[in-house]
Amino acid sequence: MVPLEQGAKIAVEKCMVVKPEDHVLIVADEDSKDIGIALRKASLEITKHVRFFNVDLPAYGGRPLKRMPEGLKEAILEATVTFFVAGAREGELATLREPFIHLIKARARHAHMVGVSNEIMEYGMCVDYDVVNKITQNVHRVVKDAEEIRVTSPAGTDFVAKMDPSMYWIPCSGVVTKVGEWDNLPSGEVFAAPLTLEGRLVVDGTVGDWLGEKYNEIVDFTETPLIIDVENKVVGSHIAYCECDNKELLDDFTKYINSEPCASRVGELGIGTNIFLEKVVGNILQDEKLPTIHVAFGDPYHEKTGADWECHHHIDLLMLKCNILVDGVEIMKEGKYLPIITGE
Repeated sequence: MVPLEQGAKIAVEKCMVVKPEDHVLIVADEDSKDIGIALRKASLEITKHVRFFNVDLPAYGGRPLKRMPEGLKEAILEATVTFFVAGAREGELATLREPFIHLIKARARHAHMVGVSNEIMEYGMCVDYDVVNKITQNVHRVVKDAEEIRVTSPAGTDFVAKMDPSMYWIPCSGVVTKVGEWDNLPSGEVFAAPLTLEGRLVVDGTVGDWLGEKYNEIVDFTETPLIIDVENKVVGSHIAYCECDNKELLDDFTKYINSEPCASRVGELGIGTNIFLEKVVGNILQDEKLPTIHVAFGDPYHEKTGADWECHHHIDLLMLKCNILVDGVEIMKEGKYLPIITGE
């Protein structure tokens, strides 16, 4: 692998395009402190205006944070470029991460890197983002006016998503240059909020939010998949049934999706476009960028997609080696893009 510093340099220079006049804010925790320091070092080579927060410090009240610290809120409002590299904790989507995203819109561009690891910085960040951008734009061109997406996989995933032409597919290629914009890094995906989604999801890849922090390293999802049946209801597409041989995981997932009315509603259909990624690393931040499909329950990122609802929960679920048909035209076969996307 290449050094951590190279991944940080790409994040700062290529993805966030930091300039001498920028004010950079980096938010880390104990697990991601080395990454935060590497980002700080790369930023200081360009601008002298860099601030660093470790949210695990006792002064902030302990994790999970019940509210955003005032000092951090003030720092966000002064920043023009922000990096969030701290890990996910139960409840912090509502108390920390969502408010963070809301505050950056005033004057900053943001890199959302929740739970990023050294492995991700040295692997997923160190890719050719010009190529990622090309694949991302090609996928976006094909899906942006789609009415129906059909997805199957060897593991048993089989669902149909109906798309609303008035909603937006969002291309994420890893380069953030406009105030108020943000992207997950490492990047490479196209996503939307489907109008409806019906069928079976066999989650044999990775799970997100705090469940990922708890289970991704101890559960082999290819052997113990999370199986979810989704059906259309009066308001949106919701989970009708789920099962998993790991009962603790199933209990936690069931509690998660029952935590508020829309937590069990399909909020996102995402297609990974980072063709340099060839393996699951057990972290949804990177794994959802693999050339395959992920579906999220909960918040639809309404301010980007145009959805007319929101939720304080959002959990991404990855399915491997997917086949994708867009209005009957196949663009991916078992996780490999076809020439209609690659141009080969």
